[in-house]
Amino acid sequence: MARAVVGPLAGDRPYMPGRRDGISQEARLGGHSIHLHTGEFPDGSLGEIFINSAKDGESFRALLNCFAIAVSLGLQHGVPLDAYVRAFVFTKFEPRGIVRGPAEVRMASSPLDYIFRVLAIQYLGRHDLAHEAPDTEGDGRKGTA
Repeated sequence: MARAVVGPLAGDRPYMPGRRDGISQEARLGGHSIHLHTGEFPDGSLGEIFINSAKDGESFRALLNCFAIAVSLGLQHGVPLDAYVRAFVFTKFEPRGIVRGPAEVRMASSPLDYIFRVLAIQYLGRHDLAHEAPDTEGDGRKGTA
């Protein structure tokens, strides 16, 4: 099953460059602040994510951090972002509700739903997961806070 998702396993994990581009944005979901930061490989593909949540319990923050590390390792070992999007968009748990932040995502059923909608829109062009049309100014790919 894993080979069906990942394909042939790569031998060596490509490491992220010391200086890299990415997005950094903050949103509020159900009264909770969520900060999403990404790191990109030189070709612009997603290589890592960081998720921070302010004013939440230490356990919840630690779990989000560990989840982000696991996703990042998967991306660096060849797991396609689309596999994560299919797995985590539409997941339901608290906090959920109205999103205050960048315009593309206005409602989310969980923090993971929000995060993977943003990643799908930004890196896969999955505007079908957006609630509003993306901002067409600039390069059309980078998020705004």
